[in-house]
Amino acid sequence: MHICKFFTNFAADIEIICLMKKVFSLLVAVCMTAALSASTVNYTADNTSIFTNPERGFITMIGGVLSEKNPYGVKGNESSLNKHASNDKGSIVLVHYYLTNYRKTTTIPSKILNAFDEDMEVLRSKGMKAIIRFSYTESSNGDDAAWSYVKEHIRQYKSHWQANADVIFCFQAGIVGAWGEWYYTKNYGDQQSTMNSSRRLVVDSLLAAVPADRCIQLRTPLFKTGYVGNTKALTAEEAYTGTPKARLGHHNDAFLYDYDNMGTYSDTAKQKPYLAQETLYVPIGGETDITEADKAQQWATYEKTTAEMSRLHWTFIQSGYAETTTNMWRNNGTFDELNRKLGYRYQLVNGTYSDQVAAGGKLAVKMQIRNAGYAPLYNERPAYIVLKNGTKTYQLKLAADPRRWLPNGQIATIDEQLTVPSNVPAGTYQLYLYLPDAYASIASNPKYAVRFANNDIWDANTGMNKLNASVTVTSGSGPVNPPQPQGDAILLPATLNKANVTSYSSDMTWYNTDYFDFGPDDGANLDRWAEWNVELRYPGEYIMSAEGYYPNGHEWQVALLNNNDSIAGFHFDRTWDKESLIENGSTNWVLTNIPKGVYTIRVTNVFEWSQPKLKSLTLQYDGELPMAIEQLTEDQTDNTAYDLLGRPVDDNYRGIVIMRGRKILR
Repeated sequence: MHICKFFTNFAADIEIICLMKKVFSLLVAVCMTAALSASTVNYTADNTSIFTNPERGFITMIGGVLSEKNPYGVKGNESSLNKHASNDKGSIVLVHYYLTNYRKTTTIPSKILNAFDEDMEVLRSKGMKAIIRFSYTESSNGDDAAWSYVKEHIRQYKSHWQANADVIFCFQAGIVGAWGEWYYTKNYGDQQSTMNSSRRLVVDSLLAAVPADRCIQLRTPLFKTGYVGNTKALTAEEAYTGTPKARLGHHNDAFLYDYDNMGTYSDTAKQKPYLAQETLYVPIGGETDITEADKAQQWATYEKTTAEMSRLHWTFIQSGYAETTTNMWRNNGTFDELNRKLGYRYQLVNGTYSDQVAAGGKLAVKMQIRNAGYAPLYNERPAYIVLKNGTKTYQLKLAADPRRWLPNGQIATIDEQLTVPSNVPAGTYQLYLYLPDAYASIASNPKYAVRFANNDIWDANTGMNKLNASVTVTSGSGPVNPPQPQGDAILLPATLNKANVTSYSSDMTWYNTDYFDFGPDDGANLDRWAEWNVELRYPGEYIMSAEGYYPNGHEWQVALLNNNDSIAGFHFDRTWDKESLIENGSTNWVLTNIPKGVYTIRVTNVFEWSQPKLKSLTLQYDGELPMAIEQLTEDQTDNTAYDLLGRPVDDNYRGIVIMRGRKILR
């Protein structure tokens, strides 16, 4: 090789290497700057205060025998509610309706049915929720109602229960026997301690009538294991899937009474560990039935009570009955301890938040949250980071599920990147953590928001928890010409789930708050579907994936619709022994020739005799998309793209370019 040519090529190589080093250094510096531009806040736990929080704590019982003359269980008892809220900081009431006058009547008068709605409105006005129980007798002679009447009563009440799901914490199975405690019954197998066919009918009917996102508590562990057909406790994977196993909880109305709690347990060595696992995902609560002082001092000591509630994750217990025991608790400090720790008690440990973010950019949030209570939350509840500047607030939803923040001092870590809306004006915003109710009807009521047990963070007017941190929002962020959804369209690639569903078939219901119900095991579920409006900006191939619960496998049909006409389809299945997405041997949905625009995606279950529960579909673009790297100070009106050496490049150029004041990778 000629020596001059060698040195010329060598110099060119050196220049390229140096350029690559500069680019790499630039990227590292940008990443380091982003990582360092954050502040950490340490929080002080409040371990002494007693305050009201939704869906937990001491309860009081109200209700009575219904008649057309007196159709209410709550209305008219406002003074009891006020006393409960003031003295015990209570947010839940057990509303016990006795249908004694209708145990041999098919039809419940409309006045009584409508009175249920009025009762729930009273609770709604006071920021409270109900545990609902229906029964037919208070007598140990077991004179309850035959199934032929009960099934009609449940059918008539169903629409009223559904309409008031927002202020119902859970149901108790009730109906059977004296006080609805499944003992002393003439119609369902007297003093029977296990599930039988007649009691199964009651549970079947309640599961169908009670709002699908609410649990139903059974009186003993044997009733649940008998109903679901096995003694394996509910797991984290099975939780919140809407199955009977995931919806059936527990109540104990003889808590601490002797070793077996008046027959609640038939084998404590097996059933208490079972409950300890179950109650991480379904609620337990009840009352104690210890009316003798000497027995209360023996069985319900501070040590035994708190240890048992901690172990079995109790969420609520009656504050009045049995007064011999609860008054003893009030005198020896047990009551206050329970009032702090029944249910959940969330505490902020620390948090790290971005100091500065551009509108349309990512706000980094890393938090540690301790649950110092005995139990978790059980009903769905969103969590938001809120940006607040004066009267302007912007809610950024966290992916974290507060139901998964486990109890007895365990710490959950949240580590997320949240997109700040592009329309947020520049300015400095205070940060808040906000856990409102999941139902829109009461979501704005601060009484239904979760208060964290920390010093000086609670804002009672808004129901938000101050994070004692701020972020400065600047203007001009995001990728060059970021795709903007049209109307309610979702930009692909995206995850399609309940939160962003556009529409669904008229008979579609929810197994629970996260999963779609594609129908019972009746072979007639082919007409049930869910749809999303999506904006397709990047024609090409998409990787398909699904999340759900499939006890019998499944097959899905996904269709891309344009004005209700199908223009592309994708079929995939998940069998019993493997998880595979199949479309002509490929996991990719090929949309290469589809013009850009807004389409509808429809998913239908096409596997008859199956009951899958779909949580989400994800369409991930199988290619490279433009991505912002750095904001520069150059002219942001120049639409010409330049390479790193300042030379104009066309649209076919791939690599790092400078365009409109930004470095981007394309």
